[in-house]
Amino acid sequence: MFAAIKKYVSQFNKNLWILSGGWFVSALGFAISIPFIAIYFHKELGLTMTQIGLFFGAMAIVRSTFQVVGGEVSDRLERQRLLFFAQLFRSGAFLLLALTIFEKWGFWPVAIVLLINSIFGGIFQPVANAMVSDILPAKKRLDGYAITRTTGNLGWAVGPAIGGFFAGYSYGLLFVISSIITFMSAMIIGIFLKAPKTIRVPERFKFSDIIAIKDDPYLARHSILIFLLYLVVAQLIAPFSVYSVDMVKISEHQLGFLYALNGLLVVLLQIPVTKILSRYKLTIQLALGALIYAVGYSMVGIFVGFHYFILAIIIVTSGEIIMSPPSLTLTSHLAPKGRIGRYMGIFGFFVASGWSFGPLYGGVILDHFGNAPAIAWILISSLALLSGIGYLFFTRMLPDKYNIKEK
Repeated sequence: MFAAIKKYVSQFNKNLWILSGGWFVSALGFAISIPFIAIYFHKELGLTMTQIGLFFGAMAIVRSTFQVVGGEVSDRLERQRLLFFAQLFRSGAFLLLALTIFEKWGFWPVAIVLLINSIFGGIFQPVANAMVSDILPAKKRLDGYAITRTTGNLGWAVGPAIGGFFAGYSYGLLFVISSIITFMSAMIIGIFLKAPKTIRVPERFKFSDIIAIKDDPYLARHSILIFLLYLVVAQLIAPFSVYSVDMVKISEHQLGFLYALNGLLVVLLQIPVTKILSRYKLTIQLALGALIYAVGYSMVGIFVGFHYFILAIIIVTSGEIIMSPPSLTLTSHLAPKGRIGRYMGIFGFFVASGWSFGPLYGGVILDHFGNAPAIAWILISSLALLSGIGYLFFTRMLPDKYNIKEK
């Protein structure tokens, strides 16, 4: 067994493992605190689900824009330095968030610092995804994205369990811990990661570059479908946490367990499931993942209670495991040489938009149909079903050179 693990690990560039380590620590810092911010808004500050959704929607403009800007700039500057400084500033923002909560400054100071944090989080994601493509040849990228997702979700497996424990004592303490851990991520990336040389785009950056999606109909279709899917994926952070704790009345410790289960399942299953499904076209994998998401989130409203939520999270996580690596791999296959950063930034724009507008979408539905949770969660899940059907049709028009794992 250990020989097989050693053989698998040795086939990848060591920089992938260093990047994955920094990613794990970053995800750990994020997962300790951010899943509980919606509960803090609802329980401590008295915001409604719609108001919480509006706030996360407002972050969409900022975070999504900086996803694209981060991708564009990473085609022109050294990606390692961008990752290092993004994590350094995120660490500072987490510390400032702790101060605003400890001092009870109210909603607006917390919201402003969260926006600042989201800017640097928006920069980090596309640059890190582009770095994977820099480190690995095309034939290894599907496996590479599976590895980085596994390590990132290991942080998700551990972080919420820690956060669920400390949230009962102090929300501010969560962000102090997040700050320290995110600083450690910056140090790992800054000291140990050796960035490979890549093709640099010579022309100066123009904001008009961010609408490059209009020049690639395949990227446009992929981006729109992934946006629809992530509107549903995003329910896990704010709507599900508030619904499960404040409406269904499970405890914050139980919520932390559900998040930890989500992360642990990805850690255990991401790599083997990705290898098993690699024989299928990328869009088929995306369609399957989206359809499973629709089933899982529909169950959240139909079967209510902690033990049923465990089953729903297992199903939702299965969809996540299936669809995430092929979504990134497809983006990297579509990108021309020297434009990996741009394409990852555009992809990240639509993913971040889904993550940000998803809580508003789910929050409005829950506020209006909270007394009929089955109807509410079926309505929420319907966009994942639409995305899955869209990827099935996309399979018919996308050339195989983009749609299969390279041998």
